[in-house]
Amino acid sequence: MVIENHKLTPVLIGIHLVALPMYARLPPYVLLLIASFTIWTLLIITAQTKQPVAFIRVLLAVAVVISLLVSYGTIFGQQPGTAMLLMLSFIKLFEMKGKRDVLLVIFLGFFLIATNFFHTQSPWIALYVFVVVIYLTSLLIVFNDRLSTTSFKTRMKISSRMVMQSVPLMLILFILFPRISGPLWSLPNDTKSASTGVSDEMSPGSINSLISSGAVAFRVQFKETPPAKKDLYWRGVVLSHYDGKTWRRDDAPAKLHPDVFYLSAGSNIIEYTVMMEPHGRKWLYSLETLATKIEPYKVTRELQVLVEEEVNNVLSYTVSSNLHVTNKALYREERRKNLLLPQGLNQKTIELAKQLRVKAASDVVFVNSVLDYFRKQPFAYTLSPPLLADNAMDDFIFNSRQGFCEHYSSAFVYLMRAAGVPARVVVGYQGGEINPVDDYMIVRQSDAHAWAEIWLDDQGWMRVDPTSAVSPDRIERGITGAGLEAGKLPSFLVSHNEFLLQLRYTIDSLNHGWNKWVVGFDDKKQKKLFEVLGIENIDKASLFSWMVVAMTLAGALVAWWVFKSGCKKSRRDVVTYYYGIFCRKFEKAGLVKKATESSDEFLHRVLQIFPELKQKAGAITRSYQRMRYGGADNDSQKKQFILAVRQFRVNMKHKKNHI
Repeated sequence: MVIENHKLTPVLIGIHLVALPMYARLPPYVLLLIASFTIWTLLIITAQTKQPVAFIRVLLAVAVVISLLVSYGTIFGQQPGTAMLLMLSFIKLFEMKGKRDVLLVIFLGFFLIATNFFHTQSPWIALYVFVVVIYLTSLLIVFNDRLSTTSFKTRMKISSRMVMQSVPLMLILFILFPRISGPLWSLPNDTKSASTGVSDEMSPGSINSLISSGAVAFRVQFKETPPAKKDLYWRGVVLSHYDGKTWRRDDAPAKLHPDVFYLSAGSNIIEYTVMMEPHGRKWLYSLETLATKIEPYKVTRELQVLVEEEVNNVLSYTVSSNLHVTNKALYREERRKNLLLPQGLNQKTIELAKQLRVKAASDVVFVNSVLDYFRKQPFAYTLSPPLLADNAMDDFIFNSRQGFCEHYSSAFVYLMRAAGVPARVVVGYQGGEINPVDDYMIVRQSDAHAWAEIWLDDQGWMRVDPTSAVSPDRIERGITGAGLEAGKLPSFLVSHNEFLLQLRYTIDSLNHGWNKWVVGFDDKKQKKLFEVLGIENIDKASLFSWMVVAMTLAGALVAWWVFKSGCKKSRRDVVTYYYGIFCRKFEKAGLVKKATESSDEFLHRVLQIFPELKQKAGAITRSYQRMRYGGADNDSQKKQFILAVRQFRVNMKHKKNHI
């Protein structure tokens, strides 16, 4: 079977549909090659050029490899591997010699569309993949329809029916397939894979750059009433090392543990479940302060929750926190590193700290005097602070006095250390909004925040947020109530359109439900489902047995339904089948062919009532007779007959009252 050039058009469209979600992630060199391949293919389709010879195709393959090495530094891994297969699919269009070549590209499209789940498992990408699978299935119909009698609408209808017939089997596999440890769609992450959200480093501008993003960082379902907004400090990482520009992590040895101390009697436990979005980091977020461990994750001495692998998939975990708990863990080396300052920098800031400390009777009084200094001096809370000089603290405290949370937390910790008070920076998120549709909390990237943690000998590590001294509304009302430049906040966050607000909450609720019940359907939820059905302690062997039984029954049911619905068609040849369609078109007008009636007798009755159809109905009937009884049965005649039947129309004005 020789592939005609014009038939490459739907295949080219299919490849682009497969690649559409990838384009935002592909580097410029790869996109340039794809654009070039597309233009070249269009020229071949329109007969303006011929397919390139083998030598040229080899050079194109070399260009693909070079583009990957320049863009990714390797040809191995998720992103370069996917990009290479995509570009090779385009090159394959340059050597279409037969049906096998086309089918290879189509089946490669089925694989490539599934690779989108490496990057996101949202319901919208799942819906898009479902639609593209239907289209790719229709391409299989195109190249298996030897007579080319099916229209685009017919092919999409058939492929939709075929895909829908597979849904029961898909659901059985989803529910009963034994869950493995770790996400199904996870592979070792590429070295250049992007991370999002809060980083393990902080310098001026690193957090306020996140504020313009309305992306969800995580969602939280509280078991009871959520805490007040001022208590919603979502702890991420602790930064203890400062080089004059950037704060970085400097964790205590792994063998050391936190020393949790309850500040008040009674139960103040807050239980909640976090649904974390992928962020490419090796830590989780929890309310200060953790009351229990989060199995199987590690809790460091600084009360950071760490994971072994980067969070590249939606992750759900349940946490218990206590707002009246402190960490009293500080040994000599910890005290030393949380007092260190870079040599020879910010002398004016150090002098200010000493002056304020001399006037203070205790560390607590000194802390309050520094906060008063921020309140009384003309400091501004802004998303557009000026760049700072080499002596960043001096420049900020005495000159610009404009900054975001990272500026204030950094300056506060610097002043504390200069006065001999151990201090460190904590970065995470502050606040969150309740989604009224499903009553859960949404924490966005725009809620990113930095605050300070100081050591008081009689209390341990205590949270101090210097931002509250400059902008109390940031803590009480969230980022949208802090009086910041509205033009730099996510537009939907500052919108007052009730319809858009409700639509946003509804869409996010759908995302949350999808993450909770589909993406987050792990072995625990699987076991709980069987417990509801009265089956307890089910193991993987039992799950596999249930799956085999269910797949067999469902497969038999689907096969029976397909056989029943298509048995009439399968018992007749194509000519008889389409002649039946021709006869049924008259049934809609009230004229029914009798079982004992020949084709000539039926045509005679037709022409008595519809004389205007003499030429078309007569031609179809004669073609049917020649192919059915006269032995004239070739592909060209069949194709003409089928097209004639498809195009045939009966004037419905003649319905019944003329019979």
